[in-house]
Amino acid sequence: MTPPFNASIIGLGAMGSGMARSLLRCPSIATVSGFDLNNVAVEAFHHEAEKVGKAHPVKSTNVADKTRFELFVDESTDVVLLALLNEAQCESVCFGDSADSASLLSLLKPRAIVVVTSTVSASWVKSANERLASHPKKIRFIDAPISGGAARASAGELTIMASGDDQTLDELDPIFHAMGTQIYRISGGVGMGSTVKVIHQILAGVHVVVAAEAIAMASKAGLDVRQFYDIVSGAAGNSWMFGDRGKRMMEQTKEVKSALDIMVKDLDIVCKEAKRLGMPVPMSALALQQFMGGVGMGLGREDDSSVVKVYEVLGGVSVSDSAAAAAVASSSKHGDDVGDDWLLPNGNKETILEVGEEKRHKVVISNDYTRVLKVKFPPKDTTWAHRHAEDSLYFFLVPDGLSVINHVKGSEPICDCMEFGEVRYGTHKSDKPLVHKITNTSEVDMFCIDAEILKSPPVTNPLPLMAEHHILIKTRDRCRVYKLSLQPGESVTVSYPFFYLSIVLRGSKIKICLGNDPHCIGWEKNMMIGDEEWCVPVLDVTVKNIGNEVFEQFIAEWR
Repeated sequence: MTPPFNASIIGLGAMGSGMARSLLRCPSIATVSGFDLNNVAVEAFHHEAEKVGKAHPVKSTNVADKTRFELFVDESTDVVLLALLNEAQCESVCFGDSADSASLLSLLKPRAIVVVTSTVSASWVKSANERLASHPKKIRFIDAPISGGAARASAGELTIMASGDDQTLDELDPIFHAMGTQIYRISGGVGMGSTVKVIHQILAGVHVVVAAEAIAMASKAGLDVRQFYDIVSGAAGNSWMFGDRGKRMMEQTKEVKSALDIMVKDLDIVCKEAKRLGMPVPMSALALQQFMGGVGMGLGREDDSSVVKVYEVLGGVSVSDSAAAAAVASSSKHGDDVGDDWLLPNGNKETILEVGEEKRHKVVISNDYTRVLKVKFPPKDTTWAHRHAEDSLYFFLVPDGLSVINHVKGSEPICDCMEFGEVRYGTHKSDKPLVHKITNTSEVDMFCIDAEILKSPPVTNPLPLMAEHHILIKTRDRCRVYKLSLQPGESVTVSYPFFYLSIVLRGSKIKICLGNDPHCIGWEKNMMIGDEEWCVPVLDVTVKNIGNEVFEQFIAEWR
């Protein structure tokens, strides 16, 4: 096989999307297709590929077809790169979930090449290679895990650990050099690349955990944690992970560069492979337990630096608070802007945070049109001073209602009550920013979703939605909010000709079908209170409540 190649990347997440864009810059690539279950990611990449004349021909414009990867891989495809979460997903894509389901084995031409870049076990890649090689098509398999993070993936600066037969590796050399700057060929055949990556993850995982342990202990001891970070960064105890993750631990960043769940998955592979080899790995096992503690605290989808919160809970200390206190001590400025000081009635000073940096406000969605924050904290707890500067919708989701004290800067504290399902609108940009603190005086956890309205999307609807089971409950210049209600067994077919935010008020088991054709694509979801999703315009979607509870959902239309 000689270039130019027709390539496909399956998985357009943080790493896959960067790798796909690197291939657009590769002169040895004729076309690139990118598949993901996220339609927005698929469309965005396809448009970028069109601009440089390397788009894979589109076989269908049907919205439902965008989740069928057989339209992105065919007999013209020379190379497929898998950038998936785990080996279960790789197994499904390579071999299918059933005898009649689409798979790379059924779709690719003879002697095409499959490259797995995901972190998976060496035993799985060896098994996959044997099954592909023994098939009459003789599909070739390369084991090439990667390291470097999303930024280096986009820049084409990854580290790649490739193993397989030399002839195929020679053919892939221009592709690897388009995606990475450090390309290593690991001798020993398929499986040895994954072995290197798995052992590398011992160092990565352990270094993150010991960084958290050291920074949390520094905070508990009353040290200036920022100064401690600076000292270690220039001393023998430093590591790349301490420098990168340590900074994020102090900032309690909302940005997820690598999810904690991924580290759990990788260290689990380490322990299983070590057991297979008969090799003790006690440090890896201890690090895995700390990350598992984070999963138990609900931190699985947060950045892996949030493992420091496990130490915060066990040690009764807050690293971010210590870092903030050190920042206040070094710089003090009064005012209403982020970073200014608020002199509280009790004489204490508190630095005003941007709302997304206040630790009880967790960013769950962020794009050009909205930033959505999920707010949860226990009874008697009080937030840090924070500033809202964007017009926002607030959805209150405490079933028995909520009572709070609202401490607004420049005003007396006010007692406030919010009913279950109440929706409010704050004019923090069109009027003036809100600087406040909130104390939860209820006997249950505070639960609210704050959705900032950043700008109008490219598609809007001039008239309000008129549809069965939908009630318009709030209208403002920049948004409309509807409530969808379905009793068990009820369904509705509706078109949403606008971008919208979905918030579940009352959960149930739901079946969703794209279109009203009996054979249309559909799936079932267990919807829970507080589930949120940013949605693009859609035509003829059928929603049916197949559960035993009433289902209620807010549809917040961006105007």
